[in-house]
Amino acid sequence: MRFFGPWQLLWLLPLAGAIIFLYLLKLRRREVVVSSVMLWTRLLRDVQANAPFQKLRRNLLLLLQLLILLLVILGLSRPYRQVESLGGQSAIIILDGSASMQSRDAGGSRFDAVRKQALQMVDELRRGDRMMVLLATSRPQKLTDFTTDKAALRRALSAARPMDTETHLLEALQLAVSSATSTGIELGGSRIIVFSDGAFGELGSLDAHGNKIHFIKVGRRSENVGIVAMDARRSLQDEEKYQVFVAIRNYGTTVRKCALEFYRDDILIDARALELPPADRELGFSEIAEIYQDLPPLFGLLTARIDLKDDLEVDNVAYTEISPPQKINVLLVGSENLFLERALNVDPNVKLSEVSLGGYQQQEGFDVVVFEDEAPAELGPGAHLFINCGGATSPVSITGRVNDASIVDWERLHSVMRFVSLNNLVLREALTAKAQPWGVTLAEHENGPVIAIGTRENRKSAYIGFPVITSDFPLRPAFPILMNNLLQWLAATPGRSDSTQMHVGDSVPITVPAGVETLTVKAPGGGPRQVKAQSPTTYLDDTERVGIYTVEWRDPVEDEVVRKRFALNLLSRDESNTKPRDQIDLGNQPVLANQKRPLSAREFWRTLLLLAMGILALEWYVFHRRI
Repeated sequence: MRFFGPWQLLWLLPLAGAIIFLYLLKLRRREVVVSSVMLWTRLLRDVQANAPFQKLRRNLLLLLQLLILLLVILGLSRPYRQVESLGGQSAIIILDGSASMQSRDAGGSRFDAVRKQALQMVDELRRGDRMMVLLATSRPQKLTDFTTDKAALRRALSAARPMDTETHLLEALQLAVSSATSTGIELGGSRIIVFSDGAFGELGSLDAHGNKIHFIKVGRRSENVGIVAMDARRSLQDEEKYQVFVAIRNYGTTVRKCALEFYRDDILIDARALELPPADRELGFSEIAEIYQDLPPLFGLLTARIDLKDDLEVDNVAYTEISPPQKINVLLVGSENLFLERALNVDPNVKLSEVSLGGYQQQEGFDVVVFEDEAPAELGPGAHLFINCGGATSPVSITGRVNDASIVDWERLHSVMRFVSLNNLVLREALTAKAQPWGVTLAEHENGPVIAIGTRENRKSAYIGFPVITSDFPLRPAFPILMNNLLQWLAATPGRSDSTQMHVGDSVPITVPAGVETLTVKAPGGGPRQVKAQSPTTYLDDTERVGIYTVEWRDPVEDEVVRKRFALNLLSRDESNTKPRDQIDLGNQPVLANQKRPLSAREFWRTLLLLAMGILALEWYVFHRRI
């Protein structure tokens, strides 16, 4: 028990001493001469009891009065105890609804565990408490506004389900802070409570505007094996053959044996036995990369599946759609560069056109436009590749230039960097840049990104931050491979690339002919739903489940049903790494994890004063009964 006003307890000694002193004093009476004291026995006892400073006798009234004094003094000192409660505040609960929350290492799933805790918080709401519920997936969802309605909060929590996506927790936190400040709540008057296992990347900084952020950790272990990368491409040596790359990670502490199976349109075409060593202590995982060489054309849906039972099932499967090769129209804008022209022309399906910077007029009809050394202020349609320059759609912002830069690290699992080695690559000169919030850094030197990609408003762009002509990179086999990978990624749309990779949570473009009004979409594990069509392209946003989707419509010209399909993958190292995190970092402000709900001070001085009043009534009754 703690006190908000412990100094009030000092009144106990002098006041209790005063009461006892009054009982020790002798009462002053008027002397009267009587003939006999036989009828005054009771009076004699009172005289003896009130003899000054003699030993106190048992006296119920004295005990009751001291107890009343004790309760009153305790009440004035405002005692309290710490309880798992909001404490008369407004609270925003953020439930991590990502793929890793489906891990089953706590009896049920992690999401079921946090939902149970959130429901307990709803039950503990007191007068003056308000609550809002948010679900954090690939995009934050507001399940309720601020409300005191416990029934509405219970319904929202019971209906919430985890998705197969990554967690964009920073966006959920920004929405929570914005909701707390926009609803007229006193500055810093809300608690933002995050229920999560911490399976996400760096969050960046956040201005909480004085609101208190709590991180409640869920999960016990990380016994998980997952497919974290998959890619299929035509062989550069033989156009009739394909190569398939699959990367599998073991995040557990034991050796795991499993079978890696490959299917083409549900037909098993290959299987391999794998033995994954336990996770490295420093890295936190062990990895095996399997490359299938010289496979015959595999047009259709290619599926890789791990036959293994672990904590998380959603990352045990990955898909890629293999389509017949199509022409990629590329426009190279800049001065003549023989090395770059040859690298872009390695793929026979690339049709390359060239134009000077002054001749660029935002031409249409090109899938990819490559700018070397300089880019115009206004850019035309198509995906953009910036080499030794930046532009309006670039995934980085240029900050300067340095000499003698070295590559310090690069991403080895992304499809753009597949089969690309940057070992010992020294750049005589390079640009310095800062990645945009939507940009993804694939390689970096000492001063920032040197290779980056990004997608913004369904437009793709890429960046190479050094002049290729002044380095030895064009003399390496990695140069044409990188350029071909970039062209394939930039031009990739469903149905027009060798291998189409799409992730859960992405907007999927569907080309729809004119005259079509409605699309029928069937997602994995769900029934068909109707979507309003928009010609020429309809973007599907409800894509938060791993698996195969089908889209149907009736062609108004041919009067027949057209059916298309696409598959979405997780392929996330953050979500597959299900080891619970001990803290989250908001810029330079760490928020330590706690497995208990936030504590608040619950005062009980009212109870003590009511009890004192009850004892006072008892004391009054005892006093009058004696009289």
